[in-house]
Amino acid sequence: MHGFILTTHADHNPLVEALREEGIDVRRVDLNHPLPPLKGCFGFYGNLFDEIKNWPALFKLKQQLNRHHVPYVFWNRDAPWHVGMKRFNRWVLKLVKPVDIYLAHSLQDQSLFGGEVHYFPNAAQPAYYQNTDLEALRDESVYPNDVSFFGSIANGKACNAKRRAAFLEALQTELRQRIPGIRFSVLDASIRPLTQDEQLHLIRTSKINLNVGAMCDLAHRDSWGLPERVFGVPAAGGLVITDARQHVSDSFAQNCLPEFVTPQDCATLIESLLSDWSALRDLAEQQYRQVIECHTYQLRARELMRLLTDYRVLIGGRL
Repeated sequence: MHGFILTTHADHNPLVEALREEGIDVRRVDLNHPLPPLKGCFGFYGNLFDEIKNWPALFKLKQQLNRHHVPYVFWNRDAPWHVGMKRFNRWVLKLVKPVDIYLAHSLQDQSLFGGEVHYFPNAAQPAYYQNTDLEALRDESVYPNDVSFFGSIANGKACNAKRRAAFLEALQTELRQRIPGIRFSVLDASIRPLTQDEQLHLIRTSKINLNVGAMCDLAHRDSWGLPERVFGVPAAGGLVITDARQHVSDSFAQNCLPEFVTPQDCATLIESLLSDWSALRDLAEQQYRQVIECHTYQLRARELMRLLTDYRVLIGGRL
């Protein structure tokens, strides 16, 4: 495909990597320097939360993009309320209105950013599925863990860290009462981050992997969106279960991604899943197929190119 995309994201950004794997010319720019000629530019994939800190450069960028009918694309992979954003920067967003295509992993409160809104969930990175051996993972003897969780617990926003820690403690207590001798592994990544290889090993040696809480949740309001682990665990061949999120039904087929609300709900679900090993692995393989067919960064890159093509056609009709 002729043409190119400009971005301020780093080369290791997963969507940038996927676009390049698809053969798209992605050119990194610095807003403190002049932009290259925009003829042939499909779109600008922006890092809005960094760019808003230099609002004069963002304002100039938006003027240049508008003159050449190049859309500014923002993928918001965080919760949408951004309580840490300065009030002045919120005002700048409303004034400049930089976003033309807003990709959101959560469709809450999208009005702050504007633009065409598209549900655009997280995805699985290639490293998580390139060596997945589903047949080998049918061997129950390779699993030293019945249940595992890895993520930030001790550190992070206080309300979220405390909620997550309290949930996991209550769950472990409940499970030990129901299933004596259950093997439950909890690794606090805020104390020692896991390498990618360590994550993959833990996923593939745990019968059930948990998704509990998100650091972007508010004290009394959870994000609707699904974190990357919900896609990465199945891609690696593991089974994942998650706390209830609005966008589960928008991302997975019915009954494909089991949900829970309370520690007691979670314990009941775990007890049921562990009672039938064959059915557990059937579900894990169903999750794997769902992710590979719908939720890789390669697929996100293709969808972005489709949206940019549609936008060009729409703008062309208005000119």
